[in-house]
Amino acid sequence: MDKEQADGGQGERKDDAASKIADVTSAAKSMASAAYSKVKNVDYKRLASDMHGKFNEFAGLEKLEGFSLKELLGDIFKRHNPEEVEEFFTVGTPSTTPPVEEVDTTWPRPWMFFRALSFSAIIYFLFNVAWETFENINLIPGLMAVGTIAVPVSALLFFFEANVRRNISLYVIMRLVMLGGVISLIFSLVLFELPLANVKFLGASVAGLIEEPGKLLALIVVARSSRHGYKLNGLLMGAAIGAGFAIFESMGYAFRALLASLGNKDFMTDIILMRGVLSPFAHIAWTAISGAALWRVKGGRPFKFDMLKDGRFWHLFLVPVVLHMVWNSSFDPPYHLKCVVLGAIAWVIIIALIQEGLKEIRKEKAEALERKSAVG
Repeated sequence: MDKEQADGGQGERKDDAASKIADVTSAAKSMASAAYSKVKNVDYKRLASDMHGKFNEFAGLEKLEGFSLKELLGDIFKRHNPEEVEEFFTVGTPSTTPPVEEVDTTWPRPWMFFRALSFSAIIYFLFNVAWETFENINLIPGLMAVGTIAVPVSALLFFFEANVRRNISLYVIMRLVMLGGVISLIFSLVLFELPLANVKFLGASVAGLIEEPGKLLALIVVARSSRHGYKLNGLLMGAAIGAGFAIFESMGYAFRALLASLGNKDFMTDIILMRGVLSPFAHIAWTAISGAALWRVKGGRPFKFDMLKDGRFWHLFLVPVVLHMVWNSSFDPPYHLKCVVLGAIAWVIIIALIQEGLKEIRKEKAEALERKSAVG
């Protein structure tokens, strides 16, 4: 009898356990169903729009108006005669800067950057063919120089064309690239000696906290002319500093790759190609945004450190810092997805900043025409 009672009690406990398991399973299914229903009913388009709106509000960016990528790049395959090419570069001096009344304030249609990129690609290809044919070590410096300069300079020409005010000369741009590039490297190396650079949990991401301020300091030191007070000027001059930094840094990495591989040219060219392709979406784009951020508060006035406290500056300056930190992070999804997404974000911001700069010049042009009409 005791055995039967024990077996019965054990059976009841098993039934109770099974019942509890069934209840838990049922509750879990109900919760999962409710969660799925909530996720299914989320308006992701609206959510993305809200997040985009909040980001634009934080960074001080406006919604794009009248922008068309097809129109922007519509002239790259258009034929341009030698006279147009010469006139393209003959701008920016006091005597060759057009009056604001004559400035075209519609969306720019850049084309020279693509011609420069195509020409540089041909030169790089010829260097490669020459190396493969003759294997003369004297070809290596030319291969390295053309490979590291081609894409950054071509990207910089895009910003040169986007500066519709046409008030910055090539001399100023080259000075920013050369002098600003080396100064930004030196400033960054000095900042890397600070304790912040040794914070281990940040890893390679610490470069965003070091190199972006380093390039900004170089821009402050080198670009001080009061003639260049427009936001599009800041965008262009920031891109010039970023291009110089990218060129010199890529040359360093290419040289190290050549030494580490004991003269293996293929290893060096892999580094050159990778860094060249990515440069318009990295240092050049980031420093262009930083330049536009600074020019929001500086304009044509002498720089003062109090300007850096202005939210219009640091809200936007934080963007390239964060983009750089994420770019260098260990998070590495397949198919270079990280670089694609971060590069796209940077360029959407740049297009918005070009629009902001166009509005600034459009307003000045309207005021100038109004004064001219009143005098006439």
